[in-house]
Amino acid sequence: MSGINFNFNRGVDPLLGSTVDYQAHLAELDNAQALIEQKRQALIKMAEGEAQPVAKPSTSTPIWDEIDTITGNMTKAEFQKMSEDENYQTSLNALMEYVGSVQLQMIRPRIEQSEEGKKLLEQHLTNVKFLRKAAIADVDKKLSDFEDYTKNYSHMSWDEYVKTKGGKKK
Repeated sequence: MSGINFNFNRGVDPLLGSTVDYQAHLAELDNAQALIEQKRQALIKMAEGEAQPVAKPSTSTPIWDEIDTITGNMTKAEFQKMSEDENYQTSLNALMEYVGSVQLQMIRPRIEQSEEGKKLLEQHLTNVKFLRKAAIADVDKKLSDFEDYTKNYSHMSWDEYVKTKGGKKK
């Protein structure tokens, strides 16, 4: 029994005989608990639709960097040839469309909340409403003209009908 240390003093491990830094363990547990709470809050926000998932830090090279490395090492002629490819154009356009939509999602609230942004949006809304009414009226007029043409003037060409009505081609 002489090899076993039964020293139960505070901070001493009875089997290993070494001191244990309980303060360091408490700090680690506090950090872990804080991280868990942050993740819980992020999940709550995601469930409410307020936030995007928190991206995990990646140990591998980000895809953007891989693309930049490949295209950065190409000659102008090589890049031109690649840029002319239909698959490249399709994937680039899809990516750019997605980037644009994500950017818009991120900045829409800021624009709507700013005084100048709200003013510009209200002006645009007024313009959109007016132009919609004008577009509806124009389409209705064209449909009305076409209906008149088919019922009453089908014996003549569209060009002759337009000249008869004294208008321009539609």
